[in-house]
Amino acid sequence: MTGKLCTMCRTREAIYTREYSGERLCEQCLRKSIIIKVRKTIGKLKLLERDDKILFVPLGRDLDEPAFQILSTIESSFPEVSLEIIKPELPIGYDEIPRAVREYCRQDAKIVLPLFLDDLVAIFFRYCDTGSPDVLIKRGRLVIAGEDIKNAISPYIEVISREVGVAWGVKTAENPYLKLAWELEDDTPGALYNIYHSYERIIQ
Repeated sequence: MTGKLCTMCRTREAIYTREYSGERLCEQCLRKSIIIKVRKTIGKLKLLERDDKILFVPLGRDLDEPAFQILSTIESSFPEVSLEIIKPELPIGYDEIPRAVREYCRQDAKIVLPLFLDDLVAIFFRYCDTGSPDVLIKRGRLVIAGEDIKNAISPYIEVISREVGVAWGVKTAENPYLKLAWELEDDTPGALYNIYHSYERIIQ
């Protein structure tokens, strides 16, 4: 607890402070702000249409459920949209993303993967370090082996997963590259967003 009021609603006690912006947010406003970010990303990058058939593919992390809830909330405004959740038998790590996309890819549907801003940065760091996985995320769409996969997307790429973890009370995923991303953000608030914007310019 911060002991201070939420700067968004100004009535409830804040549970989280965004160091990069100075915002103090209660649980309700933190959730609301995350949903707004995802909705804006979908519109700005034109990731989804009003009549899309959407296949949500969980990665086997605790963050999957809130990510699906966020998408369901947004798409509930569009009755023409079909939203289905796939249940992979095993968790999908970064290395398995290309295989999962190939397995679930359908011409008539959009695949949504719950990959967040820190995932994007971690995948980029790992790719630069090891050349694996052979996947990048460009303007919300997956690029596998240099090929743009237009119907495999992530609308969560401007949301930090730790904020989702706090807002929905779930554990965030961990791996060495994610930890590096979090350390950079802790040392320099806003670093993940700065890396994201530079990254988008690099891979144009």
